[in-house]
Amino acid sequence: MRFDWYQASIEAKNEDVIRELLKLGHEVADVPPRHHYTAGYQVLHKARGAVATVWVGGRGVNPHAFASSDDTDAFVDLVRSSWPDRHLVTRLDAAEDFNEAGSYDRLRPVARRIAKRHRLKFPKYEDDLNPQAGRTQYVGGTSSDYRVRLYEKGWEQVAKIHAGLKGKIPIESIESITNKSTGETLRPEDWTRIELQVRPREEAGKRVAAVSSPEQVWGFSTWTHELALEAMALDLERICIRTKRMGKDDAALAWMCRQYGAMLLRLRDDLGDFSAVGKQIEYVIQEQASYRDH
Repeated sequence: MRFDWYQASIEAKNEDVIRELLKLGHEVADVPPRHHYTAGYQVLHKARGAVATVWVGGRGVNPHAFASSDDTDAFVDLVRSSWPDRHLVTRLDAAEDFNEAGSYDRLRPVARRIAKRHRLKFPKYEDDLNPQAGRTQYVGGTSSDYRVRLYEKGWEQVAKIHAGLKGKIPIESIESITNKSTGETLRPEDWTRIELQVRPREEAGKRVAAVSSPEQVWGFSTWTHELALEAMALDLERICIRTKRMGKDDAALAWMCRQYGAMLLRLRDDLGDFSAVGKQIEYVIQEQASYRDH
């Protein structure tokens, strides 16, 4: 599972954010601003085109940046390493892909059962006369904090390839495609994606999202938690982001444990217990402070 969209406000200076995001590409180009910001920029990569977008100025106190699709992984790594406790997620999509014949037809009844159980909207989009247009099933409303999309990703990719070739070859002749994230070669009809879109409203939820894995965000609501269990066999901890308050220090601690948990456990084994680990951390902090004082 991976993030396929990641968008956040970053608590840093505009120029610092733009300079750091430039590490993802080779140059920055102006784009029209949105959402009451006064300026917009895209980071351009020589081979992949636009890989990140950032809006600055205006009513927005902090710069607001996002990346999507195959560029999301590198963007998330950079944002979480550069501003681990200083970015607030406003939207993220957590996606799981299936390379399996009939996977869409297998997963849709599971999604329908969850939607019915929780009285959620269940709209679908498909063209009965053109199966290669691909089918999409939604769970939840357009304005919901949580919305799931189940869709035939393979046919979506075929449509993009066909458009890129300007229709020079029949769409029926595209018999295989590549999942760039995994490197797998798939038949279009076998590639299904289930994707959760999360848009936290409160600051606490935005900070929890900033330190959560793609799997963990499926535990943010009761119904997505159940869907993850029944559709993907993900037995997750239920995370109540509306009641749990996570400040900047809590977010930083959560990020540190996620990034360095394995190292801290090894240190515990070497020193005997976590009390000794704490003393060792205190010693390192004091030693580093003495270097700065000199």
